Amino acid sequence: MIKRSNQTRLGKRLLSLLLCSFLVTGCADISLGDKEGSQDVSASNEELSQDTGSVADDQAQNDSQIDDSKTPLSSTSSDISSTDQEDGTDKADKNSKDNKDIDSKDSKDSKSDSDTKDENIFAIMPDFFYFSSGAGGWSTDITISEDGSFDGSYYDSDMGDTGEGYPNGTMYVCDFTGKFDVPQPTDDEYIYTTKLLELTLRDADKVGTTEIEDDTRYIYTEPYGFDDADEFLIYLPGASLSAMTEECLSWVDVRMESIERLPVDYYVLYNVGGAEAFNGIKDDSIWTQDFQYQYGDAYVNFSPAYYMGSHFSFFVDDDSPATLSLSIPWDGVSEETMECEESWESDPETYYVTIKKKDDETYIITVEGISDKEFDFSPWGGTEPGKFSAEFVLIESD
Repeated sequence: MIKRSNQTRLGKRLLSLLLCSFLVTGCADISLGDKEGSQDVSASNEELSQDTGSVADDQAQNDSQIDDSKTPLSSTSSDISSTDQEDGTDKADKNSKDNKDIDSKDSKDSKSDSDTKDENIFAIMPDFFYFSSGAGGWSTDITISEDGSFDGSYYDSDMGDTGEGYPNGTMYVCDFTGKFDVPQPTDDEYIYTTKLLELTLRDADKVGTTEIEDDTRYIYTEPYGFDDADEFLIYLPGASLSAMTEECLSWVDVRMESIERLPVDYYVLYNVGGAEAFNGIKDDSIWTQDFQYQYGDAYVNFSPAYYMGSHFSFFVDDDSPATLSLSIPWDGVSEETMECEESWESDPETYYVTIKKKDDETYIITVEGISDKEFDFSPWGGTEPGKFSAEFVLIESD
């Protein structure tokens, strides 16, 4: 590293400052600490070493004084005093690191925004949707791929509509394929819009015709649920039920009065033109599972449901009816304490119920009596009147 005497360092500093004052007259103040300022000072010092012979002589003299015990300076900093060099380098390094950190953060933010903006809604939705009233033997089912293409079938069975050659009744049928456009966001973060790009009936030439097979009459028809189909709205979990039309709500299976938004894992695909709504539930959803707590012969079942509410039932054994059954207005995720009533009772007792998720296969449920503080939970391991708490594990399906 080059050694500089205090006198030489002071002389060069004064000369540098003098020349800088001429060069920056009328310009904005320059911070010697930031990177751009360091480059301007370096450029000024280079002019100084070219135009001022004495400074060049000093530099040559200082360059000859080498201390082998130090690490050499880079040639680009030879015209800067060692103090300025260290300060400028440290600050430049810091600025460079800060800029890299900012660039990295901006890159992550941009990626996050891009991911959100370009998110494929079809990829996160359930692939299976159904359109049905829940009454009668009819349904339109569609299976949607991530690219928006879908396969579907419609059937409506009328087993009482019999005749010669078809004693098993009549079935209205239609198989079809189609494709939706890329969903676009709306002003509501839980609602997307898409267009029906195509709809093709597999047996379009048979629509209106009849066939008898296996003692059943089949009538080929068009798919119910795609009347006047053009725009479709996609409602994600969390969408406010108040944002839906009455026609849309009439097809949605959520019937709990306490639920104001679509529950977790629940999606709705609404045909605006036909005022017809398809429902979709994820396969691994809490709504497709049941949980149980076993205590000897006694057990308690927990059956989550979005339709009329979840149920929580206590049995002393397999041969006895439920001793206590509670209706729970649960949204599938909340861990807040709920006030619940006995199911199917004209004058129901009330209880506090809290449901907390431990993991994907275990929930901890606590019950405490409100109107009946003395209910005996001892057959299920309760140690205090009116109170019960246990871990419920997923019942594996066969």
